[in-house]
Order: sequence, then structure tokens, then C-alpha cells
Amino acid sequence: MNLPPKAQTEEVICQCYQVNEATIRTAIEKDNLTEIDQVTESCEAGGGCHSCHILLQLFIDEHQQKTLTMEDLVNDHAQKVKKRGILSRFFKRIKPNPS
Repeated sequence: MNLPPKAQTEEVICQCYQVNEATIRTAIEKDNLTEIDQVTESCEAGGGCHSCHILLQLFIDEHQQKTLTMEDLVNDHAQKVKKRGILSRFFKRIKPNPS
């Protein structure tokens, strides 16, 4: 089943506070947020178990047009991730592999 693009951004990223991707990205863009703590203050995402911090950083980096590798994000945040495979799924969608 192919979902429309808007439905993809409705995926819940922060399970603790049920904050979806669109809300997080909007907060980052609106206030030009650069830190995970700022995102948490703005929309509560990341304020619970911290498992979503790796994706919050990915969204921040993407907004700032930084090109961090998945390995860098894993090195900095993987110890918090509880849902294995989530980062690679986002990297495939957001940063397609050059082929």
C-alpha cells in the first residue's frame, strides 16, 4: 500500500509524547532550532525516554543542510534507540543512496 507523502510525515516519532514527524519538523523550521533540548521545549518530542533523539538530530541536521553520516548519528545517539532499524529507514527515505 502506497501512502501519500503527507501520511509519511504523520508517523509518530516520539512515542512517549505521541509527537509526529510533521510537528517536529515544523517546530525546527519555525524557530530555526539547532539543539535537541530546544525541540523538546518547543513540542515535547524527546522529553521522555530519549529514544527518538537520533531522529530529532537527523531532522535538525537536515534542516541545517548538514551531511552527517548514519554512522556519526549512531555513534552519538544509538545507545538510546529502542526501535532498531528506524534510522536506516529514514536515511533511505530522506537521503537516498547515490547509485
